[in-house]
Amino acid sequence: MDIYAALLAAVPGLGSRHVRGLIEHFGTAEKAWEASPEAWGAAGLAGEKVIRQARIFRMHENEDSYRQKLADLGAGVCTWRDPLYPALLRETADPPAVLFFRGTLERDEKSIAIVGSRKSTPAGLYTAESFGRELAEAGVTVVSGGARGADSAAHRGALKGKGRTVAVTACGPDFTYPPENKNLFEEICSSGGAVITEFPPGTPPLKRHFPARNRIIAGMSAGLLVTEAARRSGTLITADFALEEGRDVFAVPGSIWSEMSTGTNGLIRNGAFCTVSADSVLEEYGWNSAKKEGKKEKQELTLEEEMVYRFCSMDNMTSEEELLEQTRLPIHRLSMILLSLQMKGMLRDMGTGRFAAVPRNRP
Repeated sequence: MDIYAALLAAVPGLGSRHVRGLIEHFGTAEKAWEASPEAWGAAGLAGEKVIRQARIFRMHENEDSYRQKLADLGAGVCTWRDPLYPALLRETADPPAVLFFRGTLERDEKSIAIVGSRKSTPAGLYTAESFGRELAEAGVTVVSGGARGADSAAHRGALKGKGRTVAVTACGPDFTYPPENKNLFEEICSSGGAVITEFPPGTPPLKRHFPARNRIIAGMSAGLLVTEAARRSGTLITADFALEEGRDVFAVPGSIWSEMSTGTNGLIRNGAFCTVSADSVLEEYGWNSAKKEGKKEKQELTLEEEMVYRFCSMDNMTSEEELLEQTRLPIHRLSMILLSLQMKGMLRDMGTGRFAAVPRNRP
């Protein structure tokens, strides 16, 4: 553990770029910490305000006290120079100088981020969990933000798939946000995953911290999958970060009638990969699916899925509007069933809200 890097990262107002600058200027984190704040200023890496705050901070913290603080939290520290630092994150334009983590940190070169709305529909939650499970089963690390809604569903799916998942938070390692995810975070850590943050202990989950968290989610992943997003969703900010870093963006299409699909449908219209299965994501990178090759297992359908499937089988293509009239199902329920049938390989989205059934005897 580089305790000196952790101390530098905890100095109020110093910032990740200046922490990197100090370590590079003085050669090591220890030498940077032992130098006076005035020397930081002379190197052009700290202003007067930060120098004052650094003096006060150093009066209350030293390497022994801070090491004990982190030990009490069960937290580790990793710098961007560490071999276990996430490989893809190091390649970004602004990698965090220091990561605080609980659980097991790995390079995670084979990782996909799954993000979506905190107010996900039932279909959105089902999608996030299903993709999380199938990607984890294929040996892919599932990265998300540990938030309510789609993030939590993606983490739970990865855990069900007996795989690795990483939650990136917007607060210090001494905070659990949201509070109801305490058990989820503990399960992530105990199952070989990690909860990571660039924020030092004592940092609450403030609104202004979330964009910084989002850049880490996008930066440490080969691709970003968006399950649901409204037109002005914060999820789209994460997609922007991914695009800025040259990462792939995948989006799950949704009903043209659903506000929670306007963002994802817009991403697809602007060039994101349209995907309805984890296999399509895996194929994009040449990663093997965990599904066994050979004879395709018969898909078991629920009664509602069977009804919708049969209506779609009557014509070459059936519109969502026609299905609403024929099935009398609520629109949110029909959307979830349509998505489930697509993920089971029983239905194809032909675009413009029309669907076609896949024959049961397909090879």
